[in-house]
Amino acid sequence: MVYELGPFRLDPEARVLTRDGVATSLGARGVAVLTVLVSQAHEYVQKTAIIDAAWPDVVVEDANLAVQISAIRRALASVPGGEGWVETLARRGYRFVGPVAEIKGSRSLPSPVGRERTNLPQSLQSFIGRERELAELKQLLPRTRLLTLTGTGGIGKTRLALQAAAEVRDAYRDGVWFVDLAPLIDPGLVPSALAQLLGVKESSGQQLVATLSEHLRPLQVLVVLDNCEHVLDACARLAETVLRESTGATFVATSREPLRIGAERTYPLGALPLPDPHGDAQSIAQSDSVRLFVDRARQHRPRFDLENQRARAVAEICIRLDGIPLALELAAARMAVLPVEQIERLLDQRFRLLASGSRGDLPRHQTLRALLDWSYELLDDAEQRLFARLSVFAGGWTLSAAEVVGAGEVIAKDDVVYLLIALVEKSLVVADDDGDRYRMLETVREYAREKLSMSGDANAVRERHRDFFLALAVNAEPNLTGPEQAASLQRLDDEHDNLRSALEQCLAAASGLGAALRLCRALHWFWIMRGHRAEGLDWCVRVLGAEGIDMRSRERAMALEAAGILAYHLGDFSAARGYHERSLAVSRELSDQKGIASAAIFLANLQLRQGQPAAAQALCEEALAIARSLDDPWLTQQSLNGLGNIALDVSDYPTAQSLYEESLAIARERADRVRIAILLNNLGYATFLRGQYPAARALHEESLAIRRELKDPGGIAYSLSGLGDVALEHGDYAAAGAFFTDALSIRRELGDKMGIAELLEKQAAVIGAIVNAVHAARIAGAAERLREEIGYPLTPAERVRYDVHMAAVRAAVGDDRAFRRAWKEGRTLSPEQAIGISLEALVDHG
Repeated sequence: MVYELGPFRLDPEARVLTRDGVATSLGARGVAVLTVLVSQAHEYVQKTAIIDAAWPDVVVEDANLAVQISAIRRALASVPGGEGWVETLARRGYRFVGPVAEIKGSRSLPSPVGRERTNLPQSLQSFIGRERELAELKQLLPRTRLLTLTGTGGIGKTRLALQAAAEVRDAYRDGVWFVDLAPLIDPGLVPSALAQLLGVKESSGQQLVATLSEHLRPLQVLVVLDNCEHVLDACARLAETVLRESTGATFVATSREPLRIGAERTYPLGALPLPDPHGDAQSIAQSDSVRLFVDRARQHRPRFDLENQRARAVAEICIRLDGIPLALELAAARMAVLPVEQIERLLDQRFRLLASGSRGDLPRHQTLRALLDWSYELLDDAEQRLFARLSVFAGGWTLSAAEVVGAGEVIAKDDVVYLLIALVEKSLVVADDDGDRYRMLETVREYAREKLSMSGDANAVRERHRDFFLALAVNAEPNLTGPEQAASLQRLDDEHDNLRSALEQCLAAASGLGAALRLCRALHWFWIMRGHRAEGLDWCVRVLGAEGIDMRSRERAMALEAAGILAYHLGDFSAARGYHERSLAVSRELSDQKGIASAAIFLANLQLRQGQPAAAQALCEEALAIARSLDDPWLTQQSLNGLGNIALDVSDYPTAQSLYEESLAIARERADRVRIAILLNNLGYATFLRGQYPAARALHEESLAIRRELKDPGGIAYSLSGLGDVALEHGDYAAAGAFFTDALSIRRELGDKMGIAELLEKQAAVIGAIVNAVHAARIAGAAERLREEIGYPLTPAERVRYDVHMAAVRAAVGDDRAFRRAWKEGRTLSPEQAIGISLEALVDHG
């Protein structure tokens, strides 16, 4: 049944709404919803009935229906008052009140010369996802003569083109025709393939393309040219000639690269949207890639469902297969013989696992490898070599990286950009929207890595990759504490996967161990600022433990120092001290004055934290003397800061403030925003202890602004903690609790045991004052045990305020035995349990 809705025609079977023969932008799902309403015109239809009819066998929320109703109203609004043809009954349903007339009999327009108006193949499977893309194509077709869908193999170009053609079929008076070019070997047969479908005979003395153009000149047709990439020039010549000689013909082409003629509009097709692997089963089920996998899996296991653990396995499959529809369908076919969890585990051998599809598929669509072979064999030699070499990149790459790593035998550096453009155009490489970075889908990259391993130059390519990213990290290190810090941190963020890969390559051979040590040193501050502390320490441990390391090198001393800093920030003081002592010993053995000063500063900071201010003072004074003799502003600044910390520890607040201000002046002169933020925080604490609360708040706020700009989570937590101190001292418990809660959440995520201990104590003070003093005693007991475990005693200045807060908690409990009992219970809690009690107490309080 076809319906006329005023000037509109609704064809439920073709799933299209047209006006004056032109398809509207309403998608297939919107057509389905409109059909339900029109078939019961002038009656209210309940939401559940509409959803059941338009989304059979799919669980959706009411919001999905609301989106489609809105789309219907927009489509009908092209007629005055059309947007009012769909009425809403609040919380119940909808009613169609516009004009409706049923058109009985054939829904098709008369066929030319007695022939069917289409040869579109009937799909034997449901069309899942791509609703947005389908609507966009239907919008583009009325004003586009040549629309080329581009994308990598298996991405769903053909399926989308067929669906779009089917849904706009009635908009083309003389039919919609599908030409499958995949079987053709000879490009010269392209015109013949179309002519055969249209019943066009060759004319004596006239080229077939000209005959086709003459035949199509009076007709209004849509021609789908499928799989053009291996006969690209012939397709371009055919389309260009026909479009020039006729006004009613429209082409849709599918190809891995554009046809590159003037009338062409390209539509790059990406992968299906991926799920959040950390979401619940319901949110995972909404992802188009998951919906496709589940639909195809149910062909083999009809009762397959997405309970929580299984949903996560399906999500991981979709992510690892890049949301490529063909790969998902091949994986789902394995559900006939394997559980989904086993399919996930076997994806490391994806080209063996995904080795057969439907017998109805083209041979190149029956295995994932065959699909990629088809694309690879269309490349010339230089393109094939660069394609393989680019697989060494992890997480994408820049043009400058490709020029260094991809150049070599056969490929000159200046040629890389043009070869890269060719690979992008052939849909084997993806260019990010801003054009600054490139990447491969992981499935494509794995295939390219196989080609690299067979190429004979794999080791040379991997070494160029290693050396490029070593240089990048070493060059970025000085800028991590200067005016270029934000840009340098972002560049290292972008290349983090490549840096990991470079470290692995360094460890693969003894010749790379020196580079590994330099990388650990260069990256340690990046790891700290970006919250990768545990990972960074793991890398340092692996590198420092590698067989063949030069035990008496400056590189080893610097890597030991980096390991010590990372261990310190993770609260492992014992390990940190060991690394710093070894670093200092190596530097003294080498008579490396700069190394001695640097190691002394970090060891002194650790000793201070462990309650040894005299030993720390001696090391800091030694470091300051060396720094001034070398005229080194960085070491001078660090030494002064260390001495300021010592003065603060012994409650000499005026001296501490003076030392911090001197160090801050150097940091500002160097435009070292990291150290500026640190020193503002330290200075804020010193002024706070002197009772200068407004000044302290201002300093912490300035520090917080810089740290947020730099995206430094650990630093943000420090500044929030300082602001919480000021609020707590003023008795503003709500503000203090909010600051401490945010800071504790960050410390928890970073695994920073020092910060967790400090913040649990501060939270206890807040909770004791406004929530539950017994909870506060438990939290304080847990913090005390954590301090003991990591060897992190309170400083004298901290002890004064701590005792005041705990006395208040004890008084609030009211019963000394109850207080001691709660404290003892707290000492049995893990830090995670104490954090949970703390956060829950404040959330419940509101």
